[in-house]
Amino acid sequence: MIAVSDYEAELERIDRDIAALAPDDVAQATALLSLRCQRASLTGDLAALPAVEGEIDAALAEYGTWPDLCVVKAGVASTLHRVADARRALELAPGVAEHLPGRAMLADLDREEGRYEEALRGYEAALRDEPAWDTYARLADLTSKLGDADAAGDLFAAAVDELTAKQMRSYAWVELQWGRMELRRGRHDDGADHYARASAAYTGWWLVDEHVAQLLAARGELETAAALYKDLAARVPKPELQHAAGDTNAALGRPERARPFHDRALAAYRASAERGEVHYLHHLADACTDAAEAVRWARRDLELRPNAYTRAALAWALHRAGRSGEALDAIEGALASPLRDARLYGKAATIHRAAGRLAESDDYERRAAALH
Repeated sequence: MIAVSDYEAELERIDRDIAALAPDDVAQATALLSLRCQRASLTGDLAALPAVEGEIDAALAEYGTWPDLCVVKAGVASTLHRVADARRALELAPGVAEHLPGRAMLADLDREEGRYEEALRGYEAALRDEPAWDTYARLADLTSKLGDADAAGDLFAAAVDELTAKQMRSYAWVELQWGRMELRRGRHDDGADHYARASAAYTGWWLVDEHVAQLLAARGELETAAALYKDLAARVPKPELQHAAGDTNAALGRPERARPFHDRALAAYRASAERGEVHYLHHLADACTDAAEAVRWARRDLELRPNAYTRAALAWALHRAGRSGEALDAIEGALASPLRDARLYGKAATIHRAAGRLAESDDYERRAAALH
């Protein structure tokens, strides 16, 4: 008999719970819609969320602004990178934004809009009122990107301490975030240890495999990474995995193998944008071979989420388009944030060099090396 993984067992439980619910009041309707959102997130099927959002709106029209339902609606909008819609959803019911999870979600939205100090204060205030594992983990991730990895490690440890023995998927998720921080620092063995703990705690989860594939690529084990990405792209409906499979094959000097993966990813990103969705705009800007089109999508993403990463993405698109002066202005906007990120500094080095600012380029190369 083949053992059922923890991931498969949880999906089966969610499906049973969904089938058993026949909502005839707002509490049951909220429970059902929460489960559908949870399933979409767990499986990586973001394409399912717009339909769920329509059902949420119908429930709000029928039952009114039930606080928990408003939080579910805000969560969907946030996942789909619609920051303004998420804020409006939290404002629908009085008091929702004053307590968890609304308070932590507001900090997430501040972060998406590049208000990193406000996000930091928001997480800290939420933790003072109500310690919660996921708030600790959010604060840990932001703290690491602000340059204090040691403090971030303590916060990840605090997140683990808040979890119970039954919350193994949550524990695995925290370990993945912790490992990703170590990977950004170039500490591959430490990252691998965290990923191994995540895999043992919650078996069969594709998200663990995705992080492992990133680690393999970072270590230069591209053949193994390419094989894992190919497997992931076949079983998880995330175009980012097609994109990563293409990138890994391209890095191996195999353009003929890379092209089908890249084509599928680009088609999915474009289809999403044509439906009016915005959560793949940053991927679309990166995937476009036409530099002018890449600039257009990157600029649109920046309008919606004016943070350091969307500014850097626009800078890179402008650099690809040969618009060095504009690229320099955009990357300077990204660098004005308090974030300390090796990838950000690496892009800054390339863009400054293209603009003839060699001393600044060398400086950003040193900064990137110091972090990674």
